[in-house]
Amino acid sequence: MVGDEEKKDDLTFKHSYDRILLRFILNKEMVKTVSLDRCPENTRCILIESNLSDSLKSKLMSFGWLPGREIKVIRKAPFGDPTIYLVDSTEISLRQNESKMIKVEPLYPAPLSVVPKGVYLVFNFLAGRHFIGKARDLGIEIGKEVQVLPESSNCKVWIIVKGQKISIGQGMAQKILVEGK
Repeated sequence: MVGDEEKKDDLTFKHSYDRILLRFILNKEMVKTVSLDRCPENTRCILIESNLSDSLKSKLMSFGWLPGREIKVIRKAPFGDPTIYLVDSTEISLRQNESKMIKVEPLYPAPLSVVPKGVYLVFNFLAGRHFIGKARDLGIEIGKEVQVLPESSNCKVWIIVKGQKISIGQGMAQKILVEGK
């Protein structure tokens, strides 16, 4: 077993994608995955796995949708279905029920709405002066710690900021970029 650990330490990787994929292969628990449909516009993530039908999976693979590849959410339709994704230079439109079956790991900084429970640092806001003031009133500021709680749902994100438990809506959470602590 010691030899295997030494081999892992000797491996060098060109991209962080390779590291994420290796962590997934070695231990699925280490990778914090979310379904692709939860990612808002302009989110970048790494494809981990999919539970799609074989025919759709093979079509997507022919366009470059392979584990370890970066996906960017380009645009969502007004009611959220379908969504356009970018892999390499190929744009693909998927329905929500299809993107629910694709597991990805967000690349950081990521929107607060897609990160799993844990402690993060606020990196930036994707909004204007009014939004930043509203966030500051809640205690959410750039460089400050935010703890995401597990009872978050599709409508609200429960967080702890400065020792206070608060809930914010998904729209607000999508505009707050965080990075792992």
